[in-house]
Amino acid sequence: MYTGLILTVVPLRLNDDEVRRLNLLMKQGRYRTRNEAIRAILAEGIEEKLGEDEDIADLVNKLLAIRKQGKNPISYASKRSVVEIISEGRE
Repeated sequence: MYTGLILTVVPLRLNDDEVRRLNLLMKQGRYRTRNEAIRAILAEGIEEKLGEDEDIADLVNKLLAIRKQGKNPISYASKRSVVEIISEGRE
C-alpha cells in the first residue's frame, strides 16, 4: 500500500479506550495493525474535514487565474441591487 513512499514517523499518544477500540477493529479483521487502522481513520477524517475546502481552494485559484487574464470570472445579472440581494440573505 505504501511501497515506495517516504513515511514520516509521528509520535501519538492514545488513551486506554482508544487503544481498546483500535484493537477491536483489528480483531474484527478490518485492519491488520494499529498503524494501518490509524492511517486509514486519519485519512478518512482528513478527507471529511478538508475535502470540500480543497475543492473550494482549487475553484478559487481557477477563478483568480481567469481574473489575472483580465476576464471577469463571475457575472450575475439581476434587476435588484447587490445590497438588496445581500440584505435578503440576512433576514
